[in-house]
Amino acid sequence: MIFTTVDHEAAEARHDIEKLLQLLPHRQRLPILCVKLEGASVSDAARRTGLSESAVKVGIHRGIKALAAKLRSMA
Repeated sequence: MIFTTVDHEAAEARHDIEKLLQLLPHRQRLPILCVKLEGASVSDAARRTGLSESAVKVGIHRGIKALAAKLRSMA
């Protein structure tokens, strides 16, 4: 039963994160997905998204900042 609870909580958390990420523009969402959730390097994320490495870094920074602001406003 412990694994079932953990699996359910992980799936629920993943769903919540996906919903929050949908609130972000494409240029912020994709870098966060690639680098922070999938563990890709910045250079790999740049190749996969078609963005420059700098744009990936900026997208992550701005996206996380925007998510934090959205979460604060929900609380």
